Parts: sequence; C-alpha cells; structure tokens
Amino acid sequence: MKRIIAAMAALILNAGPLRAPAASDLLDRMAAANPGLRTFTATMHANVALKTFPFLSVQLVGTYYHKEPDQNKVVFTSGVPAVAEQFDKLYAHVEPPSRWRDVYQVTLVSDDGTTTTYRLVPRKHGNVDHVEARADDKTATVSSMRWYYVNGGYAEMNNRYGKAGDAVVVTSQTGHVQEPGYTADITSTIDGYKINADVPDSVFSQ
Repeated sequence: MKRIIAAMAALILNAGPLRAPAASDLLDRMAAANPGLRTFTATMHANVALKTFPFLSVQLVGTYYHKEPDQNKVVFTSGVPAVAEQFDKLYAHVEPPSRWRDVYQVTLVSDDGTTTTYRLVPRKHGNVDHVEARADDKTATVSSMRWYYVNGGYAEMNNRYGKAGDAVVVTSQTGHVQEPGYTADITSTIDGYKINADVPDSVFSQ
C-alpha cells in the first residue's frame, strides 16, 4: 500500500547531468513555473483500488497544503485512517522542481519535439531504482512518471493540468501499480485551490 500511495505523490521529479541544452532549458522552465505561487491549499479526493486480494477500494478526502520551497502536507478528513496516515507521510517528502538537481541525477533519454523523456536516478539508495519521467515541451509540465522499484515492480502516474488563477496546477491523476503479489489502479482529483492562502509553518509540524 505504501508503494501505491508513493505513486500518488507523483506531482514532482528531479535532475542532474544533462546531455543537451534543450533538455536543460526545459528543466529550467519546469523549475521556474508559477513564479508568483508561494503557498496553496486544495481539496484532494483519492481512490486506491486493489485488483488482487483483498480487492480493497479506499476513498480518501482531505486538504492538501503546500508552502514554498518544499513543504507539503495532506490532512485527510475521511477514509481509512492507516492509509491516510501513509499519504500524509509521503506527501511531506514531495520535492519541488527547484530541488530536483539535489535529489536525482538526470539523463536525457529522448526528445521527439513534443515530449522529452528523462531517466532519474536517486542520489540516495532506496526502494526506487530509477524513474522514467516525461515532460511536455510546450507547457513545461510533467505529463507522466514511472517508478521502477528494486524488487522488480513499478508504479506509473499520468497528470492532467488546469488553471487556478494564474497558476498551472495538477487537477487529476490516473495511475497503475504492479508489485509482486498485487496490482492496483489509482485515480485522484485535486480542486478548490486557494493560491497564496495563509499557511502557517505550524501546519507542517503537527
């Protein structure tokens, strides 16, 4: 279940050595997106459906808090408490594009003129072997990510975007997890954005 939830935190990536100026320019554009955004709150609706035993379908609703440069927290008001707690812990470690170079080493895989694909290797060893990330060249947004785990499993997530005021934000996601012993489908929506809302630091220390 932790792997499934980690895939939801799929709003972000990271970077390192690049092989082409165009790829570096795109990464810089991604990191510089939404320059006027300092904080936001939003409502998150998430559904995790296990396709193997025990065939569990979990629905969560909560508030997503973000504060620049890298503070994130989700406080769920409904759903299965144990799953909600894991969501909260994992969203707290979501890194913004401005920190990607600190977290991953990035290699350009391909650029077809529309979509650029990167291979992201974590600088610190963990459960993720590498990530394949695809970015839209025109909008400088992450269109999809696939996490490859050291146990041979994977998780993938596709993002859709919209506007909240002048900010470009994730509005929905679909994904799939294939792990030894289970598979799952993931869907989520994020709406009700309040850009530059008052978000005290105490929110993230609770």
